[in-house]
Amino acid sequence: MVRIFTQTLKDIKFLNLDPLKLPGLDEPVIWLVKTDSYSESEVSSFQKSLSPQEQEKATRFRFVRDMNSYIITHAMLRTILGNYLDSEPAEIEFIVNDFGKPSLAGKYRKLHFNLSHRSGLSALAFSPKSEIGVDIEKIDSKFDFDLIAKAHFSEAENSFIDAKQDESRKRFYTVWTRKEALLKAIGTGIGENLDVEVFRKVNQYKLDFPNSIHQEADYYLNTFEYQDKYVITTAGSSQREPIVIIN
Repeated sequence: MVRIFTQTLKDIKFLNLDPLKLPGLDEPVIWLVKTDSYSESEVSSFQKSLSPQEQEKATRFRFVRDMNSYIITHAMLRTILGNYLDSEPAEIEFIVNDFGKPSLAGKYRKLHFNLSHRSGLSALAFSPKSEIGVDIEKIDSKFDFDLIAKAHFSEAENSFIDAKQDESRKRFYTVWTRKEALLKAIGTGIGENLDVEVFRKVNQYKLDFPNSIHQEADYYLNTFEYQDKYVITTAGSSQREPIVIIN
């Protein structure tokens, strides 16, 4: 079972720890951030910790809610990383791979992270030992998922979705988030990789991408629900189940 705690940044004494370790834990950590719960003044304060490029990108969102979600999510990412690394949030620098996945550079490269946000909730995932990917999706009761599943999911995945009609929608999001999280962990996105199979009876996967930069490796997936509205999956090479912190 995934363990869930309600804490704030002030509850954890980051700076008393090794800056390359998570707060007293060896397993991955997920922070769930309710982006709709912050005031405009708090959003303005968050914005100050963003890089000039991030601040410029925030202005391109059409809707205020999406802009605020972006600002809060990326500011919280910088705030948490800043506490882990004993650095000023605004001074943290990222490098981006060919597929757009950001990571830390230099001596901080051992701390891995990933983020995902949907409809008022963001998931920020951190791992001290291995790459990590996270995906969060809000269950949409009106979304016609059947066409996507039948066109791109494997026979085993579709059988899993169809096995319980009253849970088929939730099961679709389970498969989808597992695909997304896994592909983010290895450094790519859904793109043309939607056919990657993530349904097994166990949570261990051996991936082999021919003619690519990715080496064969084991990955472990953990999927859980939040408030019966969101499905969240993490993927990485750590066998430890993540701890979830609700902020």
